[in-house]
Amino acid sequence: MNDKSDYRRVTQILYPFSGLEKIDKEIVQHAAERGTKVHQICEGIMMGLGELNVDDETRPYVESFKKWWEIGWSIREMEKRFWCDELKITGQVDLIIDTEHGLAIVDIKTSYKPSTTWQVQGSAYAYLARKAGYNVKRLYFLHLDRKGGQPKLIEYEIDEGFFLSVLRVFNHFFGE
Repeated sequence: MNDKSDYRRVTQILYPFSGLEKIDKEIVQHAAERGTKVHQICEGIMMGLGELNVDDETRPYVESFKKWWEIGWSIREMEKRFWCDELKITGQVDLIIDTEHGLAIVDIKTSYKPSTTWQVQGSAYAYLARKAGYNVKRLYFLHLDRKGGQPKLIEYEIDEGFFLSVLRVFNHFFGE
């Protein structure tokens, strides 16, 4: 197996376009830690382990997630990392599920509001998944409600060309 330590993560590629550098680093760090905790709890729910390590901060997000999960979904992959040797990029998909329209990527988000980078991020994941043999047809972002209400399921068009253009810009300005 070749060394993949120099592969760029999709989130690293999108960071300069995200606006996160304008937000206090401690706030961004706390939000990232909260998101990681919520993801871990949601994984436990999907694996049938129940709600583990839920606290006051994560509870509303978990309640929001359960409103989506109770519909019943067939999971093909969970927390699956993909690699592209040609472009030297990597990305980790939260979920690939079976739907009536075929395979769909679902990315779970706990942010305050949707980001303009989500479509590019999801398109990158679709690109990586397709290169690995998954015939992904749909792209969804599950935006969990911070007050525990119904989450928003946002569908984006898969636009691999858009992602590849952003990657090209990133490599031009930030590549080594």
